[in-house]
Amino acid sequence: MIQARNNLIHEDNYVKQWRGLRERVDFVLFELQKSSFDAQDAAQNKLQDGLRGIMNDMQEEPVSRILVKTLLCLTTRSVIPSTVHPRELDLTWLNKINFKSASTELELIQMNTLLERENKQLMKELLEQKLLILEYKTSTEAKLEEARVREENLIRSNEDFKKEMKQQAEETNRLMNQMMEMFQKQAQP
Repeated sequence: MIQARNNLIHEDNYVKQWRGLRERVDFVLFELQKSSFDAQDAAQNKLQDGLRGIMNDMQEEPVSRILVKTLLCLTTRSVIPSTVHPRELDLTWLNKINFKSASTELELIQMNTLLERENKQLMKELLEQKLLILEYKTSTEAKLEEARVREENLIRSNEDFKKEMKQQAEETNRLMNQMMEMFQKQAQP
């Protein structure tokens, strides 16, 4: 009877096995998502490097001519104005170009890319933390389930023990009653 009771307590726990499988699937999905984020970051860095190269090439390009107010002499010798005086240069068009807005737009683009990178890094860290929380939660649930099963088994074995003790007490009472009856029969003449 004791061996049969011990065999009932040590059953396979399929809930634990299912949770273990679910944890492995969650881990694989997290790794896939992490690798896709890494690949996306690498592609974005490559694009940003290419754009920086283009911007550097544009900044290194020398200014080849200046517009002046005087007429140009188109001769075979050159295409330089016949006389150039600093007073005759019309540089008002320079005021029309808004260098500040172009530089602020470039700064905004650079700042936006930095913020996007930081946002992606924070999202990656958030996903890692969510995975850690999920792992902790599943391990805690598994431990709680194991404790619950152990408690149920203890309660069941306690109830079985109580029943067994009650049966033994009833058997002892029955035997005592039989002995008392025998003594009474022997005591009567």
